Amino acid sequence: MPISSNHFSRRDFLRLAGLSILGLSLESVLSACGSPADTPQPTATSLPPTATPTIIPPTPTIAPSATSAPTELPISPRDQRRLALIEQYGTATKALPLEFHGDHYWFYDGAYSMDPPTFVWMMEWFQANDVWAVSGPELLGFLDGTLQLPQRSVILTTDSGAASMDSILRMIPVLERTGMHFISLIWTMQMLAEETAACPANLCWDTFNQANETGLFSFGTHSEYHLPLAEKDQDFGFRDLSQSVAEIRANMGIEPEILSWPNESCPVWMDQLPVLGIKAAFGGRSRPFDRCAVYPNDDLRYCLPRLFPPNRQDRLSGRPPGMTLEEMAAIYMDGFEE
Repeated sequence: MPISSNHFSRRDFLRLAGLSILGLSLESVLSACGSPADTPQPTATSLPPTATPTIIPPTPTIAPSATSAPTELPISPRDQRRLALIEQYGTATKALPLEFHGDHYWFYDGAYSMDPPTFVWMMEWFQANDVWAVSGPELLGFLDGTLQLPQRSVILTTDSGAASMDSILRMIPVLERTGMHFISLIWTMQMLAEETAACPANLCWDTFNQANETGLFSFGTHSEYHLPLAEKDQDFGFRDLSQSVAEIRANMGIEPEILSWPNESCPVWMDQLPVLGIKAAFGGRSRPFDRCAVYPNDDLRYCLPRLFPPNRQDRLSGRPPGMTLEEMAAIYMDGFEE
């Protein structure tokens, strides 16, 4: 029967205390008054009633972190096209460098000349023959040996300035349609309204910025004063080029890294150009005609050669003289060997 406080004698207390010492709980003592059949029996897995269980918190399960693969930058449509041409034709060991003055000019009695129809014909010829027109950053990577160009690569350069506005605007839709790209080297003198009537308001810099936004042009410098810098010392040359670089940076927000020497005049101090942030430069006929291409790791990267595109009269080049575009491609590009 249950033990009440009225019948809880000293003997009972001592008995209970003794049982507790033996590890029995008060619950066991009280259950002794019940039926043996009602008394729970320990199972094989139960702790003995004398043991105080030690509670060990479960070790948290930490899922192994997945090793994330390096994030790959998306490949631009331009790079996709370049890589597709490499897969189709192989890699270039040389590229044809051409010198334009926009799409409309006349020099040397027409031996170096251009008009818009001839310009369109040439860009369409490049497109039809899967010719890759090299951008400024691609040229620098090619010169460094860190970027591959596809065979059939051409470097289209144009010396630009205040007189180039009409040409630039005509060239944009042609380049859009044919997929060609030009490196425009800017003669920065007389680009403001206070310097010339050819640039009212901010027309000239606005036009170059418009061309830049299309992605069809890369930009560099053609100097400030357009003087033969081979006849000047390094101090004068650095002042001239630094001013041009600063004007391009201020008006276009870009760092010009490529130069075309005015008058194709490469000075003895040309290897010091990296001090100004310029990483490559074009001269003129700086090699024998049979080697007037641009090569990876080119040892003339600060006086690279440039040839003339076929002229507007008979569509023959004035440099090398009398050569057709097909003949120039066979000599100065990979993939057109006769």
